[in-house]
Amino acid sequence: MLCLLLAACGFQLRGAAGLPPEMARTAITGLGAFDPLVIDLQLALRAAGVGPVPLSKATAELRIHDLRTGRRALSVGRDAQVSEYEVFTRLTYSVRGRGNDFEIPEQSLTLTRDYLFDPEGVLGQAEQEQSLRESMRRDLVQLILLRLQAAGNHSALP
Repeated sequence: MLCLLLAACGFQLRGAAGLPPEMARTAITGLGAFDPLVIDLQLALRAAGVGPVPLSKATAELRIHDLRTGRRALSVGRDAQVSEYEVFTRLTYSVRGRGNDFEIPEQSLTLTRDYLFDPEGVLGQAEQEQSLRESMRRDLVQLILLRLQAAGNHSALP
């Protein structure tokens, strides 16, 4: 019954991303190996059948040129206190083949989320902001994979 309901609503499991064969062994550079974005990218690439490897063994390099995060005030209440914030993450990356002519020129992604600020619950606000940042990081990884998949589909056309 559950399967019938899921099929009726159009739900489909996501398959592995079909990334370009030139990316079979990809090195991620530009950030530290333990950066949360790098770890999330490595997990996503493994799930797509791509082996994250050191640069010396790579067939492609996914280079993070710039990663910026921040917060800015969106609105101020009558008491001159900030009542709404926006958090943002801006990423610039490129992909270059190593030993092949595969290339994705430098591209930028910017994600923003906003939230209401309650001066009474400062600790909860910090947790909410952290949760938004983690969500944006996961979204960035998915957007990168979608762009890589699109580049692979485009390069496969005659």
